[in-house]
Amino acid sequence: MNKLALAALFAFATTVSSAQMMGGPGGPMSTAAYFPLVDGARYEYMFLRGANSTATAVMHTGQAWAGMTGLTALHMNLECTDDAPCTVDREDFYAMGSDGVRWYGGSSSTPEGAHYMMSLTSPEWLIKNPVTPGTMMGGGMGYQNAEQWQMSVSGMNTMMGTVAYLSMYQAMGLETVVTPAGTFANCLFVREKRGSGYERDVWYAPGVGMVRWSDANEEAVLVTMHTPTEPPVKVSYAVEFHHAGLDHYFITANAAEIAEMDGGRFAGWQRTGLGFRVVDAADTRSSAAVPVCRLYGRPEYGLDTHFYTGSAGECASVQQQWPDQWLLESANVFRMFMPDAAGNCSTGSLPIYRSWNGRTDSNHRFTGDASVHRSMMARGSVAEGVGNPPVGMCSPL
Repeated sequence: MNKLALAALFAFATTVSSAQMMGGPGGPMSTAAYFPLVDGARYEYMFLRGANSTATAVMHTGQAWAGMTGLTALHMNLECTDDAPCTVDREDFYAMGSDGVRWYGGSSSTPEGAHYMMSLTSPEWLIKNPVTPGTMMGGGMGYQNAEQWQMSVSGMNTMMGTVAYLSMYQAMGLETVVTPAGTFANCLFVREKRGSGYERDVWYAPGVGMVRWSDANEEAVLVTMHTPTEPPVKVSYAVEFHHAGLDHYFITANAAEIAEMDGGRFAGWQRTGLGFRVVDAADTRSSAAVPVCRLYGRPEYGLDTHFYTGSAGECASVQQQWPDQWLLESANVFRMFMPDAAGNCSTGSLPIYRSWNGRTDSNHRFTGDASVHRSMMARGSVAEGVGNPPVGMCSPL
C-alpha cells in the first residue's frame, strides 16, 4: 500500500480521547479480559507512523517456547511501506496466570535482515492482575497515582548472548480509544519501560486486547478483529537449524527433535532464529491442508540430509527414482497448504520458499522470508516451486 492510500486511512483514525474519570476507577480491577488469549483470534492493524504499513496478527494456543508448554503465540505478519525496510514477521509467546499476563520471548528480525530469538528464563510481567489504574486530573495535569510494577528480566538472545534488564510498567488510567475498528471504552492505558531508554504506550480494550500502541518509532491502531466461531486447526512452530560445517539446513516441528537439537545431541547444529507455522499432522479438519512427507538421504550415498514436500507425486517420484538413496521417514510429518498454479497462497496463509543447494550432498532450505530466499539464490542455490518467485508450500498464519 502506498503512502497516499495510507494517508486516506489515517484520517479515519483518531488519537486517544480525554480520560473519562475524575477520581479514578474506584480501586483494583481484574485485567483478565484485557488481553484475551483466544485460539485463532485474528487482528488487522494499520500503522500511522513507522516503517510498516499494515500487520495481521493471529493467536495460537497450546504452544511451546523457552522450555515452557501451554503458551499462546501471537504471530504477526507485517507489510513494509514502499520506501523503507522493516520487520516482516514476528512471533511472541504469552501466558495468563493468576497474577496477570507474562511474556516468554519470541523470534523476529531487524529491518536490516538480522534474525534473532529471545528465550526468557525470567519472563516479563506484561499486565498485572489485579491493577488500580491512575487518575486523570484534567486540564492537562496528566495522570496521578498510576500503579507501577517492575521486575528483573533475563534470557538468552542468539545475537547478543545472555541479556538482562529491569522492566517497569505503569497502569496510567482508563481511556476511550477510537480506531477504524470502532470506539472502545474503558481501555487500560499501560506505559512500558524496558532497560535503558525503550518506552512504549499500549492501550488494551476489554474483551479485545491491543487496540493501539505507540513508541518513538511507530504507532499502530486496530482496523478489524475476528474471533473464530469454530475451533481453528491446531498449529505448531517448525524451527530452523543450520550446520556451519556442512552448510546444511534442517527444520522440525517435533518437540522431542527440537529438544535434542537444542541439547547438543547432534553436534554442530544451531538455531538460525527462523521458522514457520505448520498444521499438526493429526489435525485433518482443514481439507486444504495436505500431508507433507519427509525423506532422509542416507549418509552412505553422500547425503545425510532431509527433504520435505507437500506434493504426493513428488514424494513418490523421489522414492521411485532413488529407492536406495532416500528413505521415507514419514508420509505425514505435518500438514501445509499448497499454492495454486501461479504460486499464490490462499487467504490466511503465507508463502514458504524452497531452495536447493545444487550439490551432490543435496540439501534444501525452506523459509518464509523472501530476503533470505534471495540471499540463497545469490549464493548459487536453485529456487524450486511454482510461480515467480517460485513458492514451495504455504504456511498457516
